[in-house]
Amino acid sequence: MKHLGKLSLLVAALVTLASAVALQAAAGPPNHANRLEATFGETNVSVTNRIADLGIFQLINTGTGTVAGLGDATATISVTQDRTVHPCGDGSWTNASIRRIVLDGGVLVVRELVHICQTDSGPIGTGTWEVDGLSSTGMFAGARGSGDIRIVVATRTATLSGSLNLAEGS
Repeated sequence: MKHLGKLSLLVAALVTLASAVALQAAAGPPNHANRLEATFGETNVSVTNRIADLGIFQLINTGTGTVAGLGDATATISVTQDRTVHPCGDGSWTNASIRRIVLDGGVLVVRELVHICQTDSGPIGTGTWEVDGLSSTGMFAGARGSGDIRIVVATRTATLSGSLNLAEGS
C-alpha cells in the first residue's frame, strides 16, 4: 500500500511535468520571447512617381530576411512617400507603409510611419511600426506589438525591433 501511494505521487508529478511542457510549447515558438527582431534586404519592383503634380511617390518593394527566433522570411512592402513634407529639412520626406512578412507559421502584417532624413552617408529612415493583428494570419492572427524601424536607403536594408505578443492559443 505504501508503494502504491508513492507510485501515484510519481505518476501525478509526471503528468504535471508533461502538462507544463505542453503548455510551454503551445505558448509560442521557441526563442520568441515576445520580441520581434528582423532584418530585410529589399528590392524595388514598382514605382509610381506623382511628385510633379501631387507630391506623392509610391513604391512596392520585396525582400528577404530573417526574423530572430522564427527563421527566414519574405516581405512585400507598399510605401507611400509624401515629398511635400520635410520633417528634417530639405530633401526629407515621410513614408507610410504596410509590410507583409511571410514566415512558416503565418503572415505578420505591420504598419510603419517613417521620416527619411538626409545624412552624410545618404538618406536614413527612422520611425515606428505597429502590428496589424486583424490582417495577420496563422500564429500571428490577433497579435499585438510595436517598435522601431531603421531604413538605410543606400544599402536597401530595413531593421525592425520591438515587442510582439501573440494572441492566446497561437
